[in-house]
Amino acid sequence: MPKRKLPPTEEPSEPQEVSQPRPSKRLRFANAAYNPPSRDILTTISSELLLRILSFLTSSELLDISPTSQRLYRLASDPHLWREHYYERFVLPRALRIPGFRLGGAGGTKLQYSSRRAVWADGRKGRAPEDEVLRESSKSESVDWKRQYKLRHNWARGKCAVEEVSVRDAPDENGGQKRTLVKVVEGIAITADSESGLRAWDLRTRRPIAQLDLHEEDESDDNAPTSLAVDESGSGTLVDIVVGFADGGFGLWRLNLERQELLPRYRHEKSCNGELVAIACGYPYVLTATTAGLISLYTFNRPDDKPSDDTANSVNDEPPSKATEKPPSAILPPPYLLTSLKSHTTHLPLALSIRRMSSSVSASIAYTFSVRDGWCIGIQDLLITPSADGSGVDTLSSRLASTLPITASGGADSPLTNESRSELTTLCYSHPYLLATLPDNTLVLYLCTSTAISLSLSLGIRLWGHTSGISDAEITPRGKAVSISTRGDEIRVWELEGRGGGSSIEVRPTSRQPADDADSPASAQRAEWEDRRNWVGFDDEMVIVLKEARDGRESLMVYDFT
Repeated sequence: MPKRKLPPTEEPSEPQEVSQPRPSKRLRFANAAYNPPSRDILTTISSELLLRILSFLTSSELLDISPTSQRLYRLASDPHLWREHYYERFVLPRALRIPGFRLGGAGGTKLQYSSRRAVWADGRKGRAPEDEVLRESSKSESVDWKRQYKLRHNWARGKCAVEEVSVRDAPDENGGQKRTLVKVVEGIAITADSESGLRAWDLRTRRPIAQLDLHEEDESDDNAPTSLAVDESGSGTLVDIVVGFADGGFGLWRLNLERQELLPRYRHEKSCNGELVAIACGYPYVLTATTAGLISLYTFNRPDDKPSDDTANSVNDEPPSKATEKPPSAILPPPYLLTSLKSHTTHLPLALSIRRMSSSVSASIAYTFSVRDGWCIGIQDLLITPSADGSGVDTLSSRLASTLPITASGGADSPLTNESRSELTTLCYSHPYLLATLPDNTLVLYLCTSTAISLSLSLGIRLWGHTSGISDAEITPRGKAVSISTRGDEIRVWELEGRGGGSSIEVRPTSRQPADDADSPASAQRAEWEDRRNWVGFDDEMVIVLKEARDGRESLMVYDFT
């Protein structure tokens, strides 16, 4: 059909432009028309080759390309890739500080983890499963190295999310009860108070998993808990808890994480030596300290009795192996007092710890005492060597060490008043680190060196960074510490291992729940400043702070770094 011609009015005014041909595009590939492939080029590459290519990228580049496709997201999250980045950033710098590590020889730079409970190569502390359980679980479970990298990265930057969990309501007008005691162990928070008793909280779900009343039937409700300790050396599902009371007694409980229940094991009678201000537990040993300066070391492994009368001891004719074997949750017999120490010159605060070694157990007491030029910090180690013949009689040996005198913050020549002689606010000891907080918003770090025959303390290292009074601090055997200010919301994380100075990172939460009684930002800020932070603890993933409001309400501030 012939084409219809345009009317004269519709013809273009410049016909020369129509007749001029347009230049053709340059062919980029070939003379033939380019047909795009039906799928992308990456689909033809095997996953093994892509993983090899991705292994040359940095951690930030892996994160940049992971949203491109589902396949790249899956490959960029491969644990083998992130394990290399994790080791390169967090493990090797710490390992290279070990003397002789660069001359490892055949071992190279490979780091192996121990299957026992210890400080792991990546710095975290925690239980490792037994060898049999490890072999079975390794087939189906693997470490999420990308998650571990993110966790350590958030710790290094101070990035976390915060949530508040209420643990105690405001006390009555005739209250006066003491504050809640808290301990943290591997995602579980243990709290003890007069009203709610002993509770175990799952920090991931922010909910209690077990609860038990601390008071016995014939016991007064005024006997409040004054000290709390957790034994972290047990198996992965059992946690031993010891609580000291105002009447001088203490109790031992066991938390079963699988059954989510608390089981009483032993209750010690009250004492006339005053309330227990500190306590430590490392089953079968318990170390206590009273306000009167009495230190007592108990063991639940009683030595074999030597019967003097066959008729009087006829009930104990069973073999010792059967008599001493008890199920894990059985009620324990009264403990045996290994030794007791009395001091009239030491002052609060003091710290107790029990640590296990290859062939012995060390019970340590860190304390303060006044001297002419100020005050000093001392450590006494009670080395417990179990009997080799199996009789149950432990051998004790003692070692002492102390620091140089510490003067007031005004200088070495400034006069010391009575108030400045016991200015230490907090003392925490986790071998080999001894950390003390001072009223001038600083901390002092000491390194304890222990051998089979000697014990010594290094010179103190002053740590600066806090802008207000420090309420509490905690340190791990790896040298990681967390300190909290009394007012405000200043939390600092310290990496002290292998560093002469000691740098800190301020924790900066990304979100926060508003206060319930805050009507305006100004009132919320004022209420935040009037609240007190009384205690701080942490594990591999979270920092837990005990906050006390103006009206006496107490809550746990959970700073989650995951």
